[in-house]
This record gives sequence, C-alpha cells and structure tokens, in this order.
Amino acid sequence: MVALDYFRRLGHDNHHRLFQVYGWEEKKTKTSWGGNSVDHEKLAQGQIRGMTSADLNRFLVLCSLVPDLYCPGYSPAETLSKEANLMRAAARYKVNASNIIAKVLAELSRRRKTQKVQASKPQRNSGTRN
Repeated sequence: MVALDYFRRLGHDNHHRLFQVYGWEEKKTKTSWGGNSVDHEKLAQGQIRGMTSADLNRFLVLCSLVPDLYCPGYSPAETLSKEANLMRAAARYKVNASNIIAKVLAELSRRRKTQKVQASKPQRNSGTRN
C-alpha cells in the first residue's frame, strides 16, 4: 500500500524513469479519444504486488532517489547539488560520483559520434519493385 501510494505521487516522468531502472515494459493501450497511453500505475501495481519485503524496501529507496535522475536539457553539464538525495546516498556509500559522471559523459559522447557518422553515410536505395 505504501509503495503504491509513493509511486502514484511521483509523477509521469519519474514513473517512466523507474520503469527504465527496473526494465519493466511500458505497454501502450488505446485511449477513449483514439490515442495511445501508458498506464504506469496499473502496470506497476502488478510488479509491486509481486515484490518481497526486501524488494519493497529497495523500491522505496529508489522512489526517493529517482527524481534526482532528471538532467535539465538546457544545461546537461549541470551536476547535482551535494544536498540532493542521490549525492548524499553516494557519499554515504563511498561511491565516487565524479568517476560515474565521467564514464556517462564519455559514453554519451561516443554515442553522439556514432550517430553523426551514421547520419552522414549516404542511404542506398533498395531497388524496390512497384
């Protein structure tokens, strides 16, 4: 009950982030107005109900930390403040956040370069028949 209530209060973006962290599938369903939507609450309900006590404890900790995963698009180089829950947890468990940041930035840079190379390659026409 507590885990579901906490999850409900997180908001859509944090629901999406939690689904990514856990690797849960975001199944889209048809809406009454003809669009598609993901009912994160309903999908999470089944996952949460199947958790053990230890899993629920970890889930609640993740729920408290997941809002800190947000990186503003206008300043991706901006780092979390030392007061952020995620940074406090990293310091408590002696996780070197600077190393993680450097690795993530290197990976993102590598991906961008790969995407630029693929975008600059000429596309071949596949000679389709009419």
